[in-house]
Amino acid sequence: MLALLRRPILAVIAMLAIGGVANAQGHVAGTVRDADGKPLKGATITAEDPDVAPSTFTSTSDSKGRFSLLGLRGGTWKVTVQAPRFVPQVSTITTHSLGPNPTLDIVLQPARDAASSGPLQGISAASIQQQLDAAANLASAGKDAQSIAAYRQVLTRVPALTSVHLALGALLERQHDDSGARAEYEALLKADPDNAQGKAALERLKK
Repeated sequence: MLALLRRPILAVIAMLAIGGVANAQGHVAGTVRDADGKPLKGATITAEDPDVAPSTFTSTSDSKGRFSLLGLRGGTWKVTVQAPRFVPQVSTITTHSLGPNPTLDIVLQPARDAASSGPLQGISAASIQQQLDAAANLASAGKDAQSIAAYRQVLTRVPALTSVHLALGALLERQHDDSGARAEYEALLKADPDNAQGKAALERLKK
């Protein structure tokens, strides 16, 4: 569960990434892996944005865990990644008119390990997932301040879910708070130095 929510959580994982093409067809690619780093074949990846048409896109990961979502228009998309015997991951990505989308690296945790030990011991995995879903839905609805507050509540409850910083950074960027966004990405990389999305976000802010 920790690995699931650490990559936001969306990958929030899930998991929040920024990039894309507004008012045009966009392309989001990525990989789905298990907690041991092995690719997951047959995972279902669904992107939803009720404000555009078509509003839903679905892809399935191949034998190397790779997937591709084609045709996304500019906007905020809720991305849900599911696979049998794994805890689903929900995150948010925002597509823009300039620049390519970053590659999404999704890590799913086996459902049986959801809250048995470690930082999540004694905490309901389902309730955490509900909080993350609610935060992602607020972001999709454009309620950034409320979404930020919801994500911060998750971090207060489970500080080990550091990938939530990625979602917070993306939301703060959307509010033109680059210094706040930078602090969130730096917090993510302090805990996860190899996080590609965090590195890409910091590089983007330097431009």
